[in-house]
Amino acid sequence: MRRLAPQITASMQPGPAAWCARVVFGMALVLAAGGAWAQPYGYSVNSRGNFADSNDVNALWRINLATGSQTRVSDQGLPTGYLDLEALAINSRNELFGVDDDSKTLVRVSMVTGVASAVGGTTSNLGVPLGTSLDFGMAFACDNEAYVVSDVEASLFRANTTTGELTRIGTAGSLGAPITDIAIRGEEAFGIGVGLDGDGNTDSPNLYRVNLNQGTASLIGPLGAGASPYNNAGLSFDEQGQLWAITDRRQVGGQDLASEILKIDTTTGQATLVGQSIVGLESLAIGPASQCDQTTAVTSHGIPTVDRWALAVLVGLMLGFGLSRTRQGVQS
Repeated sequence: MRRLAPQITASMQPGPAAWCARVVFGMALVLAAGGAWAQPYGYSVNSRGNFADSNDVNALWRINLATGSQTRVSDQGLPTGYLDLEALAINSRNELFGVDDDSKTLVRVSMVTGVASAVGGTTSNLGVPLGTSLDFGMAFACDNEAYVVSDVEASLFRANTTTGELTRIGTAGSLGAPITDIAIRGEEAFGIGVGLDGDGNTDSPNLYRVNLNQGTASLIGPLGAGASPYNNAGLSFDEQGQLWAITDRRQVGGQDLASEILKIDTTTGQATLVGQSIVGLESLAIGPASQCDQTTAVTSHGIPTVDRWALAVLVGLMLGFGLSRTRQGVQS
């Protein structure tokens, strides 16, 4: 015997209250998703640390910048293979590079294993003397050009990502400040200064504007009270153009303190404390250069955000649909 499909009657349809509840629930899901997606993450190496497991030092970590929670990239606990990997940067092909100060080597770092390998297959490929600390930072521009800074020399370099060789821009010391890392947004470059000198005294905890053509820098302003005393720092933009920093606070005042995560206002230089993470982080790479034009723009490693206008349109459509269903329910 053939079964007839059940007939849906008006009494079986959701009432006005049910439709309103569904709309509210949907709005909550959309807004929650927008809030969750808006939190970027970045890569960092703790070239210093106080972990009992030596594999946890000089390792590549994935940091949630909103909470400070961290995940070691390799679940096998593999360190990078380099002793002082300070600078990290991601190019437009989503390749992660770094600079090791101990061996003076430009490296590629696997985002899967966390292991680094010298570009060109040659260690000590920067073409600078061994035996002295230079303290490096690094960033890629929209044209995929790699730039490296040394806070010890107060100098800016262009890096050849095939051979590793550095070429100085300007003259030795032309930055005029000990800039420990740089970040690039469109045509603008910014640098963050060293926080404390070797004696533990305040040095240059400031934000600077960097001229990539001349190798010079100009002061924007101090980071302010939002940034606790720190040694070196990592700097990077997310895809929305927000500037982030991670500060290394190991052996500050004789204590191994948690690294701090900061948001920085590029107009004033003022920093806002967002959270803390593990000890010894002094590098940060969120994604490629931020806010490039359409010919060079790529997807950043920041978690995608939901545009507020898109949210408003979606919520409006949901409300409109819910109200129409409510009217139908009342009329029936």
